[in-house]
Amino acid sequence: MLIDRYIGRAQLHAFLVVFVSLAGLYFVFDAFTNMEEFITHAAETGSLARVLAGYYGCRLIWFFDATSPVISLASAMFALSWLERHNELTALLAAGVTRWRIARPVLVFAAAVSMLAATNRELVIPHIREAFARNAQNLDGNAVQPFESRYDHRTDILFRGRGARAAGCRIESPSLLMPPQLGEYGPQLTAAAATWAPATAEHPAGYVLSGVQEPVDIDALPPLTSTAGEIVLTRQAADWLEPGQCFVVSDVTFEQMIGSTNWSQYSSTPDLVRAIANPSLGVGADLPLRVHARFTAPLLDMSLVLLGIPLVLGPSRRGIFAAVGACVGMTVVFFMVVLGCHALALGDAFSPSLAAWLPLLLLGPLAAWSAQPMWQ
Repeated sequence: MLIDRYIGRAQLHAFLVVFVSLAGLYFVFDAFTNMEEFITHAAETGSLARVLAGYYGCRLIWFFDATSPVISLASAMFALSWLERHNELTALLAAGVTRWRIARPVLVFAAAVSMLAATNRELVIPHIREAFARNAQNLDGNAVQPFESRYDHRTDILFRGRGARAAGCRIESPSLLMPPQLGEYGPQLTAAAATWAPATAEHPAGYVLSGVQEPVDIDALPPLTSTAGEIVLTRQAADWLEPGQCFVVSDVTFEQMIGSTNWSQYSSTPDLVRAIANPSLGVGADLPLRVHARFTAPLLDMSLVLLGIPLVLGPSRRGIFAAVGACVGMTVVFFMVVLGCHALALGDAFSPSLAAWLPLLLLGPLAAWSAQPMWQ
């Protein structure tokens, strides 16, 4: 237990130092680069400190998710190298303490960090993912962003627009191209704005079109239906609509409609599974790949640590700098294998499931083999 506490304390200290140092460098550089935007926004909200705290507080959680595997390995290398530098590792081995016994607290710490990162990924980040969609140039979300046309694959309606505004989940000057089977109103619906509205007791999920310009008599028209059910609601069937409004039913949320990667990258796994089953989206290989990668991430994190520990704790004793250099090279190769397999899935060369699990099938046995001397 004394060894566990000693090594665990050293690794925790190293983890905090590396994490705070890297996060501080990134945030300081980013803050000075965008300070003019922060000051301008602070003049409207009244406090620069509040603006910086809100902006970088969320990104600190993202930074932990992005860097925790590498920092966990770096802290393990530091803790074991510290033992080596002060000849404590030699003393422990001479006293009959096995390499596995020395590595055990390092592996437990790495597993705890990996599980904390997985919990953060599933429970914390999905609730703040909207903050990641707003950069320093668009803190209030009122800037009009480019909007690319997107289909609702369930209704075959093509959503087009002049731009999108994150604040209020609003599409500017929407022009909805209607399929031939839904052409009773004409070839398209045009309006001043379209606002995303989640499902309620009054209506399903969809978009409220305000200031409808085409067709001009939208308030007098009956609802538009198809075999899939009601598609367009008007004031004839929905008295909650205001004059000049109509409601287009769609299961494509605003984040999905504007093509933002935030909703897929920072959504929870159950949300991603529901998105794959959503017939309106017509998802590609990226979502199934991300779901499978969520399950392999903790195992890959542990494989990375198992590949790095023998560089310091193995029978072939290296100098500290040689071990660190070998660890950096190994880490680069590790992530090249993972990202390369994922790229093959996005290029339709591999199936998403194979691309997500193949790195583990390649690197897992290699990690177990490289760590074999520690078990002896």
